[in-house]
Amino acid sequence: MTVQDRQLRQIFYHSRAVPGVDIGPILASAKRNNGIDGITGLMLFDGHSFLQVLEGSEDSVAAAFERIRPDPRHTDVTVISDHLVPERDFAYWSMELRDPAHPSDDSVWRLRRRLEQFNPDFHHYFFDGSGSPSDVSSS
Repeated sequence: MTVQDRQLRQIFYHSRAVPGVDIGPILASAKRNNGIDGITGLMLFDGHSFLQVLEGSEDSVAAAFERIRPDPRHTDVTVISDHLVPERDFAYWSMELRDPAHPSDDSVWRLRRRLEQFNPDFHHYFFDGSGSPSDVSSS
């Protein structure tokens, strides 16, 4: 194990999508760039909001987030957590998109595990669909 492997950073953030955003190019770019940079993660998109986990070396995650934060396809970027982790939660995904209509058991389990540490409004909104984007950002 290298020093870089031991210093894994994970950023977990929420943002609002601009109306009419096309997720296809965002996901394709994320998979391409993250694969090159050694970043793994998960993106949830419900048509209104993004919830994303980025994980990898400290420098790579910082650079990726600095590219993502000013992207005009989303607003109100809120960092939920940003810390070092001993291992990746999404080690085999350069970027996985969770479609609320067709969830993957593995992605749901991993995300639920991460969300247990945070406000329950995130569980409610992203797992049973009865919340609204304003509920999430106000928590």
